[in-house]
Amino acid sequence: MHPNAPDPARRTEQRAALYRLRRAQLAEARHIRQAVADTCLLTPARRRAPCCVAALAEARQVTMYLMRTRLTWPLPTRNGAFPATRIGRLLGGRDHSTVMHGVAVIAARLSSGREDDVALRHLVDALAATLDAPDEGTVKPRRQVA
Repeated sequence: MHPNAPDPARRTEQRAALYRLRRAQLAEARHIRQAVADTCLLTPARRRAPCCVAALAEARQVTMYLMRTRLTWPLPTRNGAFPATRIGRLLGGRDHSTVMHGVAVIAARLSSGREDDVALRHLVDALAATLDAPDEGTVKPRRQVA
């Protein structure tokens, strides 16, 4: 064995720690997905459907935005953000470019000062508060999606 080679036991420990961190991040991503679904009154089937109804698309885009901005990924990525490909898989097999577009749309709407986007700002803030709450409180549903 080479004198500068890493210790196999240490590598195994590092891999186990990385695995636990990845599992925790994926669990948090699922928690975000469920919080948005509960808030927007979406069933699991509707959440994954390839439907382009505005309310469903907005809920998916909010989910994408929250996952991308709130989660980090332990493996090397360009900016340390949760990978768009992972988010797409969690949301019914969406492509990474769809995820990037959804994140960009919500970010642009949140940064604009338009009055139309006040409801979106309140939704994102309420979801962030719910996700930050230690006892996993509930958010009051905002509307029924058919």
